[in-house]
Amino acid sequence: MAEIYLLALCLQALVAPWLYLLGYQVLGHLNLVCVLAYALALRLHRQLWVALALGVKLSAFLLLLLYGAWVTGSANSVVYCLLFAEVELMLSDLRRRTKLLWTAGLAVLALGVEDLPWLNSLPLSPRDHLLADIVLVGVFVMLCAVILRMLTITDRHEYRYRRDAMHDSLTLVLNRRAIFEKASTYWRQQMPFAMILVDADHFKEINDNFGHTAGDAVLHHLAGVLSDALRGEDDVGRVGGEEFLLLLPETSIPEAVTVAERIRVRLARRPCQFGGQLMPVTLSMGIACADEGGQLQSIIELADRRLYAAKSAGRNQVVAEGHIESANSRNAVRLSRGVKDALQSEEL
Repeated sequence: MAEIYLLALCLQALVAPWLYLLGYQVLGHLNLVCVLAYALALRLHRQLWVALALGVKLSAFLLLLLYGAWVTGSANSVVYCLLFAEVELMLSDLRRRTKLLWTAGLAVLALGVEDLPWLNSLPLSPRDHLLADIVLVGVFVMLCAVILRMLTITDRHEYRYRRDAMHDSLTLVLNRRAIFEKASTYWRQQMPFAMILVDADHFKEINDNFGHTAGDAVLHHLAGVLSDALRGEDDVGRVGGEEFLLLLPETSIPEAVTVAERIRVRLARRPCQFGGQLMPVTLSMGIACADEGGQLQSIIELADRRLYAAKSAGRNQVVAEGHIESANSRNAVRLSRGVKDALQSEEL
């Protein structure tokens, strides 16, 4: 609404010289009063006097319209402007009941102006025609600007909604559901891919020794290192507290191992810093390929078993083979359930 007030103020300030040039002196004076009223309405609106601001703005606007209709003897421009006033009213933050009352008042005013006997009784002079054209162009400019602004705001909100629905708020990578849905899409399309399950070693010690704020900083840093090490077609998602899943389409096990080792090297060269203090952290990783199981859940479980094998072997390493018959951990069950939920949501 503040933008509408400002746009209306600028537009009527531009109209003012035309009114004086056409010889409408009193109408020009009223137009300047209207500009001052808009400035006051803008100030009131910014101070959260929403209803009063709209009342001041519409009152000055309607006074100018009615006087203009009386001077020119034409009601057409008035009706157009009242339609814009209705749009402005609907976009305001007023209560629904107040909007309905104002709408009824504007409708009665529009009908009354149309039916007044002294309007539209005489043919318009060229000067009056020009004024009516200026008013009509102004109304279309205002409507076009408001609609374009609404579309921009809607697109921006939709983008934010989609981003928030698919991304982890802390690390800004894909969230658990989004990365599982991506994996299920690859699986359904029978696209070959490799996945790397990544877990930060001894992460609980960072939270215990330095606090959760430091832990959050480490997770954000890890997400950046993982993302920077991947190709444009690869994806990374956070699937647990300190656990990430990387999806690498058209990638073999040896190629995935190369990516994992590159990540370990980059993290060693770029340790996280928080509050001027280094927060060194290492990663354990388990790798599985799409052709190593008959179901997507089994691939996730295999990557998790290899991840835990890397931790059991001393951490800070990559395991990409074996452990096909090992028992699943409780974490594997949790991950498998997430994949199942993603598959069901896609079916719906």
